[in-house]
Amino acid sequence: MTTIKEGDRVQIICEAKLENGEVCYKNDKDNLIDLIVGEGKFFPAIEKALQDMKEGDTKTLTLQPEEAFGPHMDDLVIKVPKTAFRPDCDLAVGSRVKIDAPNGKSFVGTVLAIDDQTYTLDMNHLLAGKRIIVTVTVVAIGETVPPQNH
Repeated sequence: MTTIKEGDRVQIICEAKLENGEVCYKNDKDNLIDLIVGEGKFFPAIEKALQDMKEGDTKTLTLQPEEAFGPHMDDLVIKVPKTAFRPDCDLAVGSRVKIDAPNGKSFVGTVLAIDDQTYTLDMNHLLAGKRIIVTVTVVAIGETVPPQNH
């Protein structure tokens, strides 16, 4: 039976949980993740773990924050004046808010606190700073994709 090597196209089922067991992502055979191992478009630790697996194999690994969504960065917790939002904006603690930057990029944050003048927003990814337990199952191994010359 064929084992996965770098450059192989694979289809996988993946379930990601927090340490408390809360599922933060899950797909199924009708919604497979299709990726090329070693291309770096998925979590590198998972791409590495896929190597030498076969169709039907399942593996569980724990991603440290640095291997997943990064550490929680205190610099990304910011205070924003209420005047920066439309007057009819009805935000509450826990609300998710999208902020459009002048350079055209958009960022999403979570309202942590509200006072008379400001909203305190956490612009970190929701899963930043968390260990993620990932179970991956190989459903199919396709043809090897030749490396691209850049």
